Amino acid sequence: MTDELLSLTSFCPPEAEAPARRDRGPRGVGRAPVPESHLRLSHAYGAGCFDEFLWVFAGSSENEYLDIEAATAQTQSVLRSKQIPEVRYALREFEMVPERLIQWGVTDNADVLLWIPAGDPEDWPTVVLQAGQLDFVVARRSSTGLVLDLMTRALRIPFFPDDFPSSRPRFSAKPWGGGDRGHAHT
Repeated sequence: MTDELLSLTSFCPPEAEAPARRDRGPRGVGRAPVPESHLRLSHAYGAGCFDEFLWVFAGSSENEYLDIEAATAQTQSVLRSKQIPEVRYALREFEMVPERLIQWGVTDNADVLLWIPAGDPEDWPTVVLQAGQLDFVVARRSSTGLVLDLMTRALRIPFFPDDFPSSRPRFSAKPWGGGDRGHAHT
């Protein structure tokens, strides 16, 4: 277990072992691999929600709305038709376009977390894109590091609610109490 993952699991423990929620999925999305650090995060937590706000996806999730590949296909389709000049300009540094980003998370406010798949997958930055593509933040952290920073308030995203995270964040694979409801936002 990496230092980031150990810190995250200590601060915000995963639920008890539940094999049905473990990442059994592909090691990649299209031609891009899923970073090993995210696979370890998925193995520790599965797909689910941090503090009833931040949803983290896994490969081959039983819930299609929490599946990296399915979410990415939908998001890439939406981003392909968007102008978003500021985002396109920021992605030039990485020689990337929005329609090639890989979605690994979403918030209850429909903000999306997308890897910028440039270079070594373990070094992929994340762009957090506000719902409606109104604002964005580029974070140069792994998905695990980003979740840790958000849960400990080491990183504050200006368009996230002020009360996120709570003083005692929790993780839940099914925070809505069961069923098969999922979230699909872009």
